[in-house]
Amino acid sequence: MAEFDVEYDLVVVGGGASGKSAALIAARAGKNVVVIEKMPETGGLSVFAEGTAAFESSVQKELGTPRLSKYHFPTKQEGLDKIMGYSHQRANYEVARAFVENSAETIDIYRDLGVVYKTCDIAAEDDPNEVWTFHLPEGLGAHCQEVLLDAIQKLEVDIFTETPAKELIIEDGRVVGVVAESDGEPLRIGGKAVILATGGMGSSPDRIFKYSWFAPAAYNMNVLTPLQNVGDGLDLALSAGADPNTITTCPLLAAGGRDMTMDSQVGGAGVNPGVWINKTGHRFAAESVAENLGDIGTYYGKQPGGIVWSILSQADVDRLVSEGSEIAIGEFVVYHKPMTGLLPELEAHLESGLVKKADTFEELAEQMGVPTDAFVETMAAYNEACERGVDEAYFKKPQYLRALVEPPFYGIPLATGTMGSAGGIKVNGDMQVITSDGDAIPGLYAVGLDATGLYGDSYNMEIPGCANGFAHTSGRIAARHAIANM
Repeated sequence: MAEFDVEYDLVVVGGGASGKSAALIAARAGKNVVVIEKMPETGGLSVFAEGTAAFESSVQKELGTPRLSKYHFPTKQEGLDKIMGYSHQRANYEVARAFVENSAETIDIYRDLGVVYKTCDIAAEDDPNEVWTFHLPEGLGAHCQEVLLDAIQKLEVDIFTETPAKELIIEDGRVVGVVAESDGEPLRIGGKAVILATGGMGSSPDRIFKYSWFAPAAYNMNVLTPLQNVGDGLDLALSAGADPNTITTCPLLAAGGRDMTMDSQVGGAGVNPGVWINKTGHRFAAESVAENLGDIGTYYGKQPGGIVWSILSQADVDRLVSEGSEIAIGEFVVYHKPMTGLLPELEAHLESGLVKKADTFEELAEQMGVPTDAFVETMAAYNEACERGVDEAYFKKPQYLRALVEPPFYGIPLATGTMGSAGGIKVNGDMQVITSDGDAIPGLYAVGLDATGLYGDSYNMEIPGCANGFAHTSGRIAARHAIANM
């Protein structure tokens, strides 16, 4: 028999949305629960989330119709179809259905805990491909995580911070606990079940390079969170016999200015549909794809070295200051809200050398380090397309075609940004970790961004709030199954 320093009914590894959601359900059922978290405090990636995806929720029913009345709130069936279709059927139907069927409960739980939802919207402005699932709470994700933490503390869930899990304790093929590190010493924690909720591997360029299509830019991206989600849960699961042949991870891709935050107005200006070039000095996309934030990240991530520049004229800058952005980046860059902070922020980045400025394209090319001839030819061809009103090279939407003729010209360095990664550990619809033979490993679950099965190779931006919604939902599903089998 394994020996433990302390024993619980349920051990949750990770204190983000998925881990605390699992702890809430188990504690409400009267179970003795511990959450171990390697960071100094709980919260996880959901602290940085804006909204939560849910289908047929109480908020949607009360609203009746979306803000843009030509759309409708999706049914559960439409949500499931969207997940399976977007992934080209690579999503796990069991996992996807479990999420869709149980997602609305997240909203009810938070409302019961006092969270107020402002609306249910979409992330982009008037994107016909998005479904209206983006439940936006007052205080956004940070407030929700504070509320959830308070709820489990009141239920006397033990929370050990700065206590990373190091290995699983396995007895007769069943996971029965975790060896953690506390104050530099091993701490053996027993449990009738263990839930892995370590937040994926988005902070590990090595893992992103190895397990995703994102290899070209894995070492040259903005990591937009201060967390250390490097695949701890994956390592633990593999040590217990998890399927090693289906490890896929897809970065949760955003986009913005290189080495800038998501709410940077310079970064927001750069991802507007102006002129984007890569390190060869050439355009690579119809910049109107900026209308969908997820598409921007994908396009940037494919470029050599992940290097992208956005070219703006003085007229572009002036228009953004007075009229605002032509695209929306959730709550970070608001559609058509004047960018009043753009000029001072731009000056600061010019002074630091991050942003480039020149009176000629030749000089700007030299500063950006791209081939001069190629860049000058690219800009000449683009300006000619603007004069004709037709972009025959990439078929950019005509309303965004504006010639760059008024110096000075600016070069804003852009990068794909990642909030994290989705996937890695294969699970079934009960969130049990699965072996290569398809068998569930007794006593072991994976939830949230640790669990694969909701996506193919790309995060589904057409269901805004999907990762956050799945985190909460999967945590509850795992806890309920674990309780039923104790």
